[in-house]
Amino acid sequence: MGLFDIFKKSEPATPAAAPSVPAADTVSSTGIDFMAAIEAHVRWKARLENYIDGTTTEKLDVEVVGMDNQCPLGKWIYGAGGDKYNANPLFQEIRESHADFHKCSAGIMRQADTGDKEGAIEALHHGEHFKLSQRIKVKLARLHIELMDAED
Repeated sequence: MGLFDIFKKSEPATPAAAPSVPAADTVSSTGIDFMAAIEAHVRWKARLENYIDGTTTEKLDVEVVGMDNQCPLGKWIYGAGGDKYNANPLFQEIRESHADFHKCSAGIMRQADTGDKEGAIEALHHGEHFKLSQRIKVKLARLHIELMDAED
């Protein structure tokens, strides 16, 4: 499966667990499983939909969701990834978009918490959250390709 084939897949109705063992072609000297990071951001749509409609089985804390250094990608960005790729402009774009994505996710949760579920769904599907999610997925794929080309 090619790197961009994930974008052709339909999103799962409910969040799926991340694979426990990353595929060999997605983890390298970069220290991150790019496909798992992309898939995790795809799953946020379903996670937030479940939160908005009250069917979530997760305990999502809006303050933690709003922090961009708590998820695996954020830990990599502020840890090994930042140490190694901080000077890379694409890495910087990912860091910024990722931070905005988390702020936006928390904003959608707050909007739902105030009772504006329709507004939260609209923001999730057509607002800044949707744009940020797309941007992160594309930029992660581009960074993955760039770093793999650099290894060759």
